[in-house]
Amino acid sequence: MDTFNATGFDDMADDLDAIYASSFVAAATKEVVYFEQDCPKCKGTGRVTFGYVNIRSGECFACKGKGKFSFKTSPATRAKAKQSAQRRATAKADAQAAKVADWKAANPAETAWMESSAPRFEFAQSMLDALNKFGHLTEKQMATVQRLTVQSAERQAQYQAERQAKAETAPEVSVEAIEVAFQTAKGAGIKFPKLRLEDFVFSPAGEKSANAGAVYIKTKGDGVYLGKVMGGKLFTSRDCTAETKDRIVAVASDPKQAAIAYGKHFGCCAVCGRELTDADSIARGIGPICSDKYGW
Repeated sequence: MDTFNATGFDDMADDLDAIYASSFVAAATKEVVYFEQDCPKCKGTGRVTFGYVNIRSGECFACKGKGKFSFKTSPATRAKAKQSAQRRATAKADAQAAKVADWKAANPAETAWMESSAPRFEFAQSMLDALNKFGHLTEKQMATVQRLTVQSAERQAQYQAERQAKAETAPEVSVEAIEVAFQTAKGAGIKFPKLRLEDFVFSPAGEKSANAGAVYIKTKGDGVYLGKVMGGKLFTSRDCTAETKDRIVAVASDPKQAAIAYGKHFGCCAVCGRELTDADSIARGIGPICSDKYGW
């Protein structure tokens, strides 16, 4: 039995070509709305005049001279899409950071070695970069990092043992008189006090240095570091011979007399280093002003 629509024609008898053609016509006649926006580079002018002319005689490369951009979506839609993309990027970065933090918490020794070694060891820095990028290390990378971590710990333990042994065998040296002289000089306004005794220069370590409270010893001529006195003990460098060490101990025990001997021998003040020209200063072996500032 045939069926008829409201117009009395059989739907099943319609021409398919006519149906498709009508659909295409509808699609073609549908109006597409574009949203225009001025080019941010040329401000909608289509030309760039920044004091130079490019190969297109000033035509804006960004918009190709049109001065505008056309979009099928509204500014609000594009802004919303941009915000969504930013949120996704932030969420991804947060997830990656959490992954890296979990790895570091699970591997504290390896993390400490990489972070402390990275500034001077390229491999350690590359491992940190890989960890931050992927959130983990490969099996081979982890094995290498663990091996180097163990080696570093062993070297550190050996260094501490040698340092302790050196401290135990270091000779006792009293630099109390030098320390008092330096404190007196600072109170008199001398920011960086020094004492030239024999062939040595004694100077206090900075208050914010790692060796605060120590007294450094260097050679007078070329400034070679010979060691330091800290905690009542003399810690010498490899450039300090046994004979030099004995001489340091001797002059440090009586800095005032050593300063006078220096002035008489070299004709210069042991404190300021200037030539002694006054007859009284030459006889005393030290200038009166410097002597007063150092409490002598």
